[in-house]
Amino acid sequence: MATEFDVFKNFPEKDSDWTEGHWKFLVEYLVDNDMVKYKELASLVLGHLNPSQVGTSVASKKTFQSHYPPRKCWEAVRQWHFEQTGKCADCGTRLELQADHIIPREELGDEADYVDNLTLRCRRCNVIKRPSHKHGGETYLTAEAALMWILFTKRPSTYQEFYHLCREYGMTMASVRFEEAWAMAKWLEREGKYIIGEGSKY
Repeated sequence: MATEFDVFKNFPEKDSDWTEGHWKFLVEYLVDNDMVKYKELASLVLGHLNPSQVGTSVASKKTFQSHYPPRKCWEAVRQWHFEQTGKCADCGTRLELQADHIIPREELGDEADYVDNLTLRCRRCNVIKRPSHKHGGETYLTAEAALMWILFTKRPSTYQEFYHLCREYGMTMASVRFEEAWAMAKWLEREGKYIIGEGSKY
């Protein structure tokens, strides 16, 4: 593992500078080192390609139904859904799409709930728009992905170093998230796939 890990030292320091080739190598590295199987990766990606559940998240809402004749809301929502591009309106990904308001409910209230005021956004771009997520979108990867990217490509030997790298990356969440993520290092250490230094807090 240590020798194979050395190759990451030659990769661009920032994930935003990585090419498709770098990401492909990382995926193959994870598979080759028994972190994940191709079937598991494929299953995960296929699940995230599955179109958003607009029948339950949109058509079943009373506020949407109030804009349509009885039992016609799903028909309108389904037609809208079929007419979409199947990609996030902001970043173009096909993964984790959600129906999202163009003009937010904060401005229009219940009047925002009609299909002409909807677009498809991925989960990440949807979160970025929310006032409650002030730092959303400031990092290249999502927080959950960045935590593992740092662990596998930077290989911090102590929790303190991991914590520092996470903050340096731009993650602003409570440190408990870093401690939860550090569990991966602990698990892999027991398998002989990670080295934790003696000075590590955990």
